Amino acid sequence: MASIGIVGAGTAGLHLGLKLLSQGISVSIYAEQEPDALRAGRLMNTVTHHAPTRTREREMWVDFWGAPELAMNRCAIHVHGPQLISLWGRVAEPSLCVDYRLYQPRLAEAFVERGGHLEVRPVDAKELEALSRRHTLVVVATGRHGLNALFPRVPELSPHTKPPRVLFAAILKGLRMPEPLGMHANLVPGQGEVFESQMITRQGRVPSTLIEAIPGTELAALISRKRDDDPAAFDVGLLDIMRRHAPATYERIDPTEFGVRGPLDFLQGGFTPTVRRAWAELGEGRYVMAVGDTHVTNDPIAGQGANAASASAFTLAVAIHDTLLSERPFDETFCRDTEARMWTAVAPATTWTNALLEPPPPHVIDLLVAGSRDSRVADAIATAFMIPERILGACASPEATAEFVMNAGRPSAEVLAATGALGWDTGTRIRPLAG
Repeated sequence: MASIGIVGAGTAGLHLGLKLLSQGISVSIYAEQEPDALRAGRLMNTVTHHAPTRTREREMWVDFWGAPELAMNRCAIHVHGPQLISLWGRVAEPSLCVDYRLYQPRLAEAFVERGGHLEVRPVDAKELEALSRRHTLVVVATGRHGLNALFPRVPELSPHTKPPRVLFAAILKGLRMPEPLGMHANLVPGQGEVFESQMITRQGRVPSTLIEAIPGTELAALISRKRDDDPAAFDVGLLDIMRRHAPATYERIDPTEFGVRGPLDFLQGGFTPTVRRAWAELGEGRYVMAVGDTHVTNDPIAGQGANAASASAFTLAVAIHDTLLSERPFDETFCRDTEARMWTAVAPATTWTNALLEPPPPHVIDLLVAGSRDSRVADAIATAFMIPERILGACASPEATAEFVMNAGRPSAEVLAATGALGWDTGTRIRPLAG
């Protein structure tokens, strides 16, 4: 009987494993930690799952936090340039932010409940070789223990050779959440970005932040200090960052209470975004595939890392299923063809992420200005911002941006009907607009 081995139990590994199980395929996941150890560990990220990923979660029956009141359906974008540009849009397809110390253990348990085999042990290159003899195909969903080295960097798709941002992420206290709930993105030219969102945790919904600082700037110097050396002083600096660079967040802060919620509720560091070849040959006609961050590592500025990993995992799951069904081998042809399909699935996220790491061109600033002046355009921007294919189209050229603004600014049929412009009986033909 065919079986698939997956090394790594992050989003890519879990989504791949759950999808393969749903297709009737035997799967084993080799994880670094037990689910309970993850629950008690350090904050892993401040990831937000957007509409396509949430659709995949519903398909796998793991939408455990799917209640409408838990989602974020607003997004504010503030550009702190010579003149403040600020827009506040409604997201048509709400996003969700769940602490991965809840998310990943729960999905791992669901994987086991549905017949998957979960084994906790480290896997290095030598052990990977042994696993490749045990399974029909092995997929690598982690770069730990030197496994990244199996998959060479693709230079033409990897423009960065060093970290483009210094990163700080944390769950916060002393910050009153916005009403209505939603993400705030503060773009600070020459310094970086300060994001605020709301995360579902063991303590309920709490505010969180992600700060992305351009190396060498004052903002980078502030968040590069090791918080553990002097937590109180670091939190004073964090408060000053909010005051200067995120005023819409700062106005909801109680300075006497503000800071990182707990000693394990923050992350600091940085990494180099990289696209790697998605397969490696182990010898004797055996191959392994890479998925998720092991294949494509994106900076978190666009909030697309886990979403791209999920898309990549589903693409790979379909390819594995089709290959088993047709009784074809997992050979180099399979690897090359599947790599091309996976790159197609994640390329828009990588392109959008890399675009955000550079200063925006004038027509993108024009787009944000239009959103600050028209709520319908703001709604369209907020909705498109979460889906790389959509926002890339809107920002592709001055002409594409102008067309996006024109289409977004047109009143919908419902609005026209409500004003009587279409000659409809508004009392019977439409429902009242939501606020």
